[in-house]
Amino acid sequence: MHDHNLIDARKFGGGPVARRHVSCDGRWRRSLTAMPEIQRRPDETRTERRPIHDTMPATGTHAIGDRRHAFLAGGGELGGLIAAFDWARTSIGPIEVWPQSLKTAVSLILRSRVPIVMLWGEDGVMIYNDGYSEFAGGRHPQLLGSKVREGWPEVADFNDNIMKVCLGGGGTLAYRDQMLTLNRTGRPEQVWLDLDYSPVLDESGEPAGVIAIVIETTAKVAAERWRAGERDRQRQMFEQAPGFMAMLSGPRHVVELTNAAYMQLVGHRDIIGLPIRQALPEIEGQGFFELLDQVFTSGEAFVGYALKTELQRTPGAPIENRFIDLVYQPVRNPAGEVFGIFVQGVDVTDRLLAEQALRQSESQFRTFAESMPNHVWTATPDGLLDWFNPRVYDYSGATPGELDGHDWADIVHPDDIVAAGEKWRQVLATGTFYETEFRLRRHDGVYRWFIARAVPIRDAGGAILRWIGTNTDIDDQKQAAQALLQSERRLQLSQNAAGIAALELDIASGTVVGSEGFWGLWGLSPRDSVHISVLENIVIPEDKDVRSNPRTRQDGTAVPAVEYRIRRPDTGELRWLSRHIDFVHDETGKPVKMFGVMQDVTDRREAQARQELLTHELEHRIKNILAMVAAIASQTLRNTDIATASATFNERLRALANAHDILNKTRWTSASIREVVDNTIATFPPEQISISGPALPINPKMALTLALAVNELATNALKYGALSIPEGKVSIEWSLQPPHDGSDDIRLIWRWRESGGPPVTPPSRRGFGRFLIERVFGTDFGGAVKIDYHPDGVECVLNAPAPQLPTAPY
Repeated sequence: MHDHNLIDARKFGGGPVARRHVSCDGRWRRSLTAMPEIQRRPDETRTERRPIHDTMPATGTHAIGDRRHAFLAGGGELGGLIAAFDWARTSIGPIEVWPQSLKTAVSLILRSRVPIVMLWGEDGVMIYNDGYSEFAGGRHPQLLGSKVREGWPEVADFNDNIMKVCLGGGGTLAYRDQMLTLNRTGRPEQVWLDLDYSPVLDESGEPAGVIAIVIETTAKVAAERWRAGERDRQRQMFEQAPGFMAMLSGPRHVVELTNAAYMQLVGHRDIIGLPIRQALPEIEGQGFFELLDQVFTSGEAFVGYALKTELQRTPGAPIENRFIDLVYQPVRNPAGEVFGIFVQGVDVTDRLLAEQALRQSESQFRTFAESMPNHVWTATPDGLLDWFNPRVYDYSGATPGELDGHDWADIVHPDDIVAAGEKWRQVLATGTFYETEFRLRRHDGVYRWFIARAVPIRDAGGAILRWIGTNTDIDDQKQAAQALLQSERRLQLSQNAAGIAALELDIASGTVVGSEGFWGLWGLSPRDSVHISVLENIVIPEDKDVRSNPRTRQDGTAVPAVEYRIRRPDTGELRWLSRHIDFVHDETGKPVKMFGVMQDVTDRREAQARQELLTHELEHRIKNILAMVAAIASQTLRNTDIATASATFNERLRALANAHDILNKTRWTSASIREVVDNTIATFPPEQISISGPALPINPKMALTLALAVNELATNALKYGALSIPEGKVSIEWSLQPPHDGSDDIRLIWRWRESGGPPVTPPSRRGFGRFLIERVFGTDFGGAVKIDYHPDGVECVLNAPAPQLPTAPY
């Protein structure tokens, strides 16, 4: 440092060798930032001041009465505290060495009622008056004699800047409504202050301290903020008001405030601050200025409705006629004097024009409605009928007024009133189009059908003003429709009884509409219509060339009558359908519609197939029978006398006939082995024959062969074997044997066994009977037959696969 920056410290209360640095060395370069507001609670109290002797050393030599302390006289509580304080332990030094400039400044602040604090020296040692002690709150009296940075640490940066500007540079500072966060009561609180800082010069004219005048404005700031918020709220309400508003002040009615609606009414002119006559010169002579003068003078409000005014709503544009509802309300001060007028109103021009247009429209409507042949009526928005044209009275025989309101229901048929009333209530609730049908009583008591229709008439905002309705006589159409419906129903019943369904195809769109039974034919659920492609996909691929296609339909060349098969989508059944069609052409001859009828002919088709099959089988069966009879005759009559041959032939034909009788019972589908055996041996001694075996079904060919084989065995046994004597026995048995020896086949074992008869001698030659048994019997069963001539009796065994019934008629 240089010597010119060193000042004799005695000027600041220091010892003879004390020095201090007063240049701006950067120590005061920080600043304080604002903190949020915290207000003192109403129930808070300041810290109780302790007596001086509790905090300061008392000494008789420092009494204020001492002439050395005369500058403290009249300084209140703080004067005594300053006199008793041990200033020697501060950088200022004892009071006795204080420079006159310091004493003078202290004497000045002690006698002021305004809160003032002195920040002396580089440390900013604090010396203040009673007013500041009130401001300091709980920080007093500890702040006295403390360094300002240590006394108010929460605003150290702020005070650093003060010291830098005022002490270091000799400048002044002033703050208005400065917000600081201070801890005066044991907790931080936001306070607002008016602060004025000025340097105090020493005897050499250099800044030695700073005087701070501290005025707390917290309450004022809070009140102003509240008022500002209240003004904003009122202004917002003012702006959002649905009508126009303005505030005029003084006898000249100066425009102070307007809302958006008022500005729109006057064409958004810049009128704030202008007398009303200057702001709106075009309304001169319309009586409004005179009304304002009268309200201001008399203090009585004015209310007017639908007042006509001529305004220039757009600069340079022609004058417009507007209609307004208007209130001039005088505004008084606390003394009761009128100082302004509050203007409030609503622009009702659109409403009046709409009402005028409505009246004109209603007049035109009634003229038109009264000339119409239909019934015409109107109703209020809530649905009460209030006007009818003369046709209604002519029809009903009522007089005007008798049908108004709910009395209209008196001429509605009792069976229709509930449904019509419910529909009317629904329409009133939704505001939609009304349409219904009901019967109305004529003046002679006859009820006729009418269709009623009504529409709501709305204003520009969409609100319903009234309903307009008509009733149109449709009784003749109803009767015709009923007759047609009955005719169609009879036709439908006839079609259903015959199993016939009708169809209509629109060729251009491919849409098919069917009768009641149409959808069931195709295996579809009932519906209004279907595209032709859906039906085409149900026809089986093998018959696709039989049905019509887009080209044959467009050309009108589709075959009129066809039959094809479909696979029903609901059951998967294969069904036959018969279809007959005809085309309807337009004026150019182009086919536009295809009408037709359809019928399920599956039963007929299956009956035809069965008939063809039976015919074929009958032919085949007759051929087989004739062939078999011919073979039997040929073999029987060969090498035998006529009498014997005739008996044998007849016996064989009887066995064949018995087998036919059994097969006829099952329509030649199958026969039981047991039944064939029982019928064949019925004429032989039953007490000598035992039969055992399950009732296995066999096909007709097997049944015929089995009957012939059993007849040959029984006839031979009766002539030569076990049945030729009473002691002889015959056992007939059959069974199914499970597979064995690695085979998968179940085998039928059929056995004829004789015993107790004459000794058996094997035949010397093979006759027709043996041929029939060994060759034909085995072949027809698909197996082998073995005949053994045991000495005690003949044994015949058939070993064949288990018989399988045919899947179709034989």
